[in-house]
Amino acid sequence: MTLSAFFLDTSALAKRYMSEVGSTWVRSWILPKMGNTIIISRLATVEIVSLMIRKQREGGVSPADFRRNRNNFFLHLRNQYQVIEFQPRVLASARALLVQHPLRTLDAIHLASALQAQKTFDVKLSFICADVRLLVAAAAEGLPTDDPSAYP
Repeated sequence: MTLSAFFLDTSALAKRYMSEVGSTWVRSWILPKMGNTIIISRLATVEIVSLMIRKQREGGVSPADFRRNRNNFFLHLRNQYQVIEFQPRVLASARALLVQHPLRTLDAIHLASALQAQKTFDVKLSFICADVRLLVAAAAEGLPTDDPSAYP
């Protein structure tokens, strides 16, 4: 990868904390020692906990692993991630994106957050996501994209 700024939606971010297809690839560039800027939406802070607790409830993750993963996420949130907040302009952009692309509500918020991140940080970022529909919309909006699921 040649870019040094990455926006991750929750499907991509989860791969850092739970082993699944694409986890090795995500972990190869998300760690601080790689020097990349990692940007997420505030929305991901709710979605990631929801995903983690669902995995525990379904028996895929032990209570101890859930606590460890959640604690690691919040540590990383404080020290390693740049967060795009829910601002009126992000929500307005998300509404416009819903008209332009066949997106679900939360996906539109992620994409609007990525577009805002590009403006806020004045960087060209890569949009990382495991949802094909969202990747197509991000590419149509001019963002370079990548799918962690393509890296087994």
